[in-house]
Amino acid sequence: MEAMAVIGPVLAVGAKVAQAGAQLEVGRAQQRGYEQQAQQAELKGRSEAIAYKQQGAEALQNLNETLAAIIARAGAGGVDPTSGSAATVQMFAMSEGATEAQISKDNAVLALGEGYTQGGIYRSAGSTARKSANVSAAVSIGEAAYSAGKLAE
Repeated sequence: MEAMAVIGPVLAVGAKVAQAGAQLEVGRAQQRGYEQQAQQAELKGRSEAIAYKQQGAEALQNLNETLAAIIARAGAGGVDPTSGSAATVQMFAMSEGATEAQISKDNAVLALGEGYTQGGIYRSAGSTARKSANVSAAVSIGEAAYSAGKLAE
């Protein structure tokens, strides 16, 4: 009967040790999941930055086409395209096109920064999850050690 009384507590100690191992694995799995989310956030930021750069390039292409049309119309109408109202329209188009291109460039920088910031947040969450799992595992080991100590009494 004495042996039967010891088996239960020994199994409880073993279960606590197994629980600690499981807690560590859960923490690692959570950290891996957060790392994947971080990588996705960074990729999304880079992708959005590329889209904004493309948008800026298109704005400059549109500006080039607009300037060509203004010069062609002025020339076809017998007007000097480098002076007067033709020049004024060109300056306005250049101002608008340059502003749109710069906004796209700024948006690209912001998208890239946001992606890396979000990635950092996910990595921090992963680190916290791993540390929390380590603490939980340490508590389980401590409980197992306490139970083992009680057995030795």
